[in-house]
Amino acid sequence: MFDFSFGELALLGIIALLVVGPEKMPELARTAGKWYGAMRRAMTGLRSEVEQQLLVDELRQEAHRLRNHAHEEVLPADLTAAPLSEAGDEKPEVEKPLHPGESDLLSAPASHTALPGPEDRLH
Repeated sequence: MFDFSFGELALLGIIALLVVGPEKMPELARTAGKWYGAMRRAMTGLRSEVEQQLLVDELRQEAHRLRNHAHEEVLPADLTAAPLSEAGDEKPEVEKPLHPGESDLLSAPASHTALPGPEDRLH
């Protein structure tokens, strides 16, 4: 925080010893240490509050950006090129089954023989 060299601190200590005297020097050192600790805690608290506020602001900006992105209408090109029917009376195209009887799987009653068993698994 402060840029003092050892020589400057020693000179400051000698001057304080001459001004205050050897009897009150320990009390002065304790008081100076308490003030230094309080200043350091205050600076650490201030730094953490600033960092938290910057993080909150960054998260708000990201949420705002995501909210704006979510409100944009993004459609694939093939959906925007094909006109939609107004009445909705067009039926979707159904692909032909690849194998005979494949389309009957959903309408057929469930049977235990149609389901694959543990022996059908690949290891």
